[in-house]
Amino acid sequence: IGKPTPRIVDESTMDAVMDQAIKAGLCRCFAKDQAVFSRTRAWHGSAPAYSAVIEQDQAVVAHVGVIDRVVRVGDESFRVGGVQNVFVVPELRGQWLSDRAMAAAMQEASARGMDMGLLFCLPRIQQVYARVGWKVLQATKVIRVDETGAELTLPGDNVAMYYPLHKVQAGLPTGAVHLQGNDW
Repeated sequence: IGKPTPRIVDESTMDAVMDQAIKAGLCRCFAKDQAVFSRTRAWHGSAPAYSAVIEQDQAVVAHVGVIDRVVRVGDESFRVGGVQNVFVVPELRGQWLSDRAMAAAMQEASARGMDMGLLFCLPRIQQVYARVGWKVLQATKVIRVDETGAELTLPGDNVAMYYPLHKVQAGLPTGAVHLQGNDW
């Protein structure tokens, strides 16, 4: 498909057609979570502030959703672009579409003044993010707050990664990361 250009869609301008196109891609790429993604793009109730999308033939073929959240690391607060719902449709994988969508998403996070990007992934896809500048978060633990208000540690099968932007150029302070809400 050549070199498709990602575009940023702010949630305030998200129309029903684009919303449905993203949900269709999520359902296709995350079949086990179709019950959620057929209804919403807000994972664990965390809705994106904006999305970076790549389209082909009226379909969203690559997507990165970004939430806007303040988290705590140790005693410091950081405004993060929390990356969620990353996908590339199966037949177009291997064409670096996720890299392009992620670059656009983090450029927008920087333009919005966010301190860093933050995401959670499975170890088998960690290298996809590392190749575009994401770093493994070396924190003692990541704490999320579930729907009941209980504070829980992020499951051990998740890798937390950050992308340095404004306040985080020299790295993060040590200490637990408190998401001040559920994970995304």
